[in-house]
Amino acid sequence: MQPVVSRRAFGAIAASLAAPGAFAQAPKTFRLGVSAPVVTMLPAWLGEAGGFFEKYGVKTEVISMEGGTRGLQVLMSGEIQGMHVGLAPAAQANAAGADLRLVASTSNALPISLFSVKKLEPAIPKGAKIGISTFGSETDVALSILLPKLGLKREDVEITQVGGSGQRFAALVAGRLDIAPLLEPTISQAKARGYHEIYDLSRSGDAWVFDCVVVSKQWLAANGDTMQRYLRGYMEGAWWGLKEEAKTKELISAKFKTKDQTVIDASYAEFKKLMPLDGKPSAAGAREVLKQLEALKVDLKSKDIADYIDYGPLDQLAKEGFFAEMEKKYGFKMTP
Repeated sequence: MQPVVSRRAFGAIAASLAAPGAFAQAPKTFRLGVSAPVVTMLPAWLGEAGGFFEKYGVKTEVISMEGGTRGLQVLMSGEIQGMHVGLAPAAQANAAGADLRLVASTSNALPISLFSVKKLEPAIPKGAKIGISTFGSETDVALSILLPKLGLKREDVEITQVGGSGQRFAALVAGRLDIAPLLEPTISQAKARGYHEIYDLSRSGDAWVFDCVVVSKQWLAANGDTMQRYLRGYMEGAWWGLKEEAKTKELISAKFKTKDQTVIDASYAEFKKLMPLDGKPSAAGAREVLKQLEALKVDLKSKDIADYIDYGPLDQLAKEGFFAEMEKKYGFKMTP
């Protein structure tokens, strides 16, 4: 399948962006929904903090949706232009009639750990109350993959929708949950309290596509210029954040509302570990996600990753020399 916006069309956009004063016109608007304030959506904040969205002529707003599935519904309503979410909920939305495309990734692994307040016997007892963000979300899919490995079925436990990682952590602290799947910074916060880590899903080393900028195919076809501008600001924000460790840690402290240096350091380390310099969703990870969804009896619309990922916008940035410029400016080298 060809990219949503043809390479010729993106070439025309590139030429217009290279012209003098190309970003001086009235800024384009891009409102981005996020599942929750977690480390994998840092580039959306970094692009703003470093002034890169303004540099490239984009007016942005980050809006918390407290769950990827809920956020995709808002995206499809047209109230926001993009949603930060993984392939699993996007693929399920497509199966239900949506036509969404992933255009940039911040994590091609599954950075989720399950915690309980104290060690349980067995690790996940039958009847345990486990919180997820929303049904169909990455945490829900991750739980569905993990339970059989521990000899359990979904009906053996009580799964409840709680919201983002911060809400799940708060519910665990308050005793409303027995088990919560967490992401940074709440992983470090749970460890600081001495909570028991049941299972770290990232240790498997399996490729995944956990968190991405997702847009509708229709919107992308009509707004290629806005997409290019946004991705320039977003990706330069990521590169700047990796270079400017102290400034990124200041941002983490402010956005995650923490002065705990252990939490701040762990969140930055996780960002550095997860962020792909080219921003591309992993093809191997996408195939793994689709395979797991199929195993969970999800009636997929397609098994072709080109029906879920559009590499066209990032490929065009590379063709324009954007990433070569980033390497020169920030001193990192992208691996082939």
